[in-house]
Amino acid sequence: MRLLILSLLSTLILFSCNKKIEDPLKSLQEEGIHTLNINLYPSNIKMINANNNPEFAEATKGIKKLHILQIQLKSDSNEMKFQEWKSNQDFTGWESIFTARIEGSDIEVKTPEGRDDILFATAETKEGIFVGFLEGAFDISKLPQLMKSDLNFGPIGDFIQDKDKREKQREKARKIREAYKDEIDEEVEKNTTTEE
Repeated sequence: MRLLILSLLSTLILFSCNKKIEDPLKSLQEEGIHTLNINLYPSNIKMINANNNPEFAEATKGIKKLHILQIQLKSDSNEMKFQEWKSNQDFTGWESIFTARIEGSDIEVKTPEGRDDILFATAETKEGIFVGFLEGAFDISKLPQLMKSDLNFGPIGDFIQDKDKREKQREKARKIREAYKDEIDEEVEKNTTTEE
């Protein structure tokens, strides 16, 4: 009986220590100021490693999910929304485990104290701010090496690199929708006038 009670208490303590931490990027995503929103899972992460880099494979093998947003601070309202979101985040009990300045980018990685299965990262670059939330295990000691290595991100890299092309396609689709809507409105007005 005593053994059963001890094991139950141990289980409760373990679960309370490893409580679920919600992805803070979901609320940032709702602000609508991002230009890139990617959710990567183990199968996608394997696709990123198109060159079969063994260090990358080893460092990322424990990742369950990686959520990345890119924020473009082109307008003051985007900057204001981002700063407001950032100030509303409660990182009490989190510790900074990696900070660096690489090629003009400021990078910081945080984790909840006593946990190694959750990471939150920010990278302020010339292209904007990248914010990431990782669930699972990642070998942070390999990060500086990986950042300097020549990684081929395969189709996901093409997706990230072609953001200008995507923006042009979105603008073209928007213009087509507007023109089509105008045609429908004219047709409806013409039919309404004819019926009268």
